[in-house]
Amino acid sequence: MDLSSISYNINLYLLPIITISGIIGNVLNLFIFLRPALHRSCSVYFLAASINGLVILTFGTFVQWLTILFPILNGTRTSLEYCRFRTFVLYVIYNLAPYFTACITIDRFFSSSINANIRRLSSHVRIAYIVIPVVIFITSMAYIHMTFRYTLIGTSCRPEPGFYTDFFPFFTAAYYFFAIFIVILFGLGTSYNIRARNRRVQPIMTTTTTITMATTERRRTRGDTQLLFMLFVHILCYAFLALPYHLVLIIAAIRPTLTANTIFRFVQQMTYITLNLSQAINFYIFTLTASMYRKELLNLLHRVNLRCWK
Repeated sequence: MDLSSISYNINLYLLPIITISGIIGNVLNLFIFLRPALHRSCSVYFLAASINGLVILTFGTFVQWLTILFPILNGTRTSLEYCRFRTFVLYVIYNLAPYFTACITIDRFFSSSINANIRRLSSHVRIAYIVIPVVIFITSMAYIHMTFRYTLIGTSCRPEPGFYTDFFPFFTAAYYFFAIFIVILFGLGTSYNIRARNRRVQPIMTTTTTITMATTERRRTRGDTQLLFMLFVHILCYAFLALPYHLVLIIAAIRPTLTANTIFRFVQQMTYITLNLSQAINFYIFTLTASMYRKELLNLLHRVNLRCWK
């Protein structure tokens, strides 16, 4: 069996598994992050990321699997309008993923600051509801050129030949890596903030009121710590699964002749699978890494069970 057949079969059987498990996981994410115990501004960004993951898995992964199973359904081969529309939407939603992660990282940086004014930026949930549409708008505008610079070459939906063919892979890689730069920058800042807060001397609590306030603060801090750890694991998994796709994209732009190489095309297909997998595993890694998340999941399942058996 040659690599093309292996790639075809891997996509044929693996993509529906990724789609189904990812949709289930992201739907559960929506219910869990809406629970009062997780009501924080960063939870709104996690919600946005979960909704975006659902769009990717349905409009991206599932539709891609359908076109593999039934090639006649692939409208990008015959319609220029659909070619431009689908590629534009796909690049927007795939590139929203790292920027939502960047938003969560910035929020955790604000939340961990020793400066009360900066911390206040993380305490207002409405700020997240403003930031999310802004991020969507900026990303859409960044890729709007695709709606008139993509074209049909034979039966293939591609960038226009010439400068744009060389420009586009570097542009989309740069846009992705800028989000990664933000994540690293504010991730290091968050680490610094946490060390700075740990070095501060805590006052001795004596009254009942102050003890109650301290207990509440400790619970919130414990929740923030678990959310931070969830974010850390999410970043590691996302970088590991999504980075190869963008690296291959850059290599293909530098060495266009490689796209005709069977081994390179096989590797490219595998990186596409890992890119989609990065949108399907968040629920499962959150469940494994955070006891608070598992507790809210069990509470959700318990409530569903009670309603079903009333």
